[in-house]
Amino acid sequence: MEQMDELRREEEKTRTMYVVIAWLSGIIVTAVLVYGLVTAILSGLSAVGTSLVDVEFPFSFAAQPVTYLSIASVTFFYSGMQVWQYRIARWPLFRLSAIQLAAIVVAFISAYEVLYNFMLWGAFLGNQLLTSSVAALSLVNSVDSPGPVPWNLVFATKIFFSTFVISGYAVYFLRRIHSSGAYQETR
Repeated sequence: MEQMDELRREEEKTRTMYVVIAWLSGIIVTAVLVYGLVTAILSGLSAVGTSLVDVEFPFSFAAQPVTYLSIASVTFFYSGMQVWQYRIARWPLFRLSAIQLAAIVVAFISAYEVLYNFMLWGAFLGNQLLTSSVAALSLVNSVDSPGPVPWNLVFATKIFFSTFVISGYAVYFLRRIHSSGAYQETR
C-alpha cells in the first residue's frame, strides 16, 4: 500500500509539473504575440513577423522573440496534451480519427512550407553572394518572401517548423491512443 501511495505522489508531481509548464509557456506565447502585434501596429511593418525577428531579448546576444514563441508553443502543446491525455482518451473514435487526419494534413502542409522557406532563403542568399558583397549576408534575418503578403523568412520558418512538430506529435499521440485501445466509443 505504501508503494502505491508513492506512485500516486509521483504521478501528481508530474501532473503538477506539466500544469506549471503549460501555464508558463502559455503566458510566454501570449506575451510574445501581444508584443509582436503592438510593435507591428506601432511601427507599421510591412512583412509579417519582422517585429519578432529584428530584436534580441533580453540581451543583444540572446534569442529573438520568435524563438521564444516557437519553443513556448511546442512546450505548451506538449504539456497540455500530457495534462489532458486521460480525457482525450475518452473521446469518441470518430473525433479522434478526424483530429488525427487533420493533424496529418497540417503536418504535410507545414513540412512543405519549411522546405519551401529554406529553398527560398537559399536562393536569396545565393543571389546576394553573386550580386553583392559578403557584407550583405549580415542581413540574412531581414529577407522577406515575395507575394501579396510578405513574411519574414526567419519568422515563417520557425513558426511552420513549430507547427510541424506540434502536428507530428498530435499524430503520434492519437496513434498511441488508437493502438492502445484506451479510447471508449460512445454511442
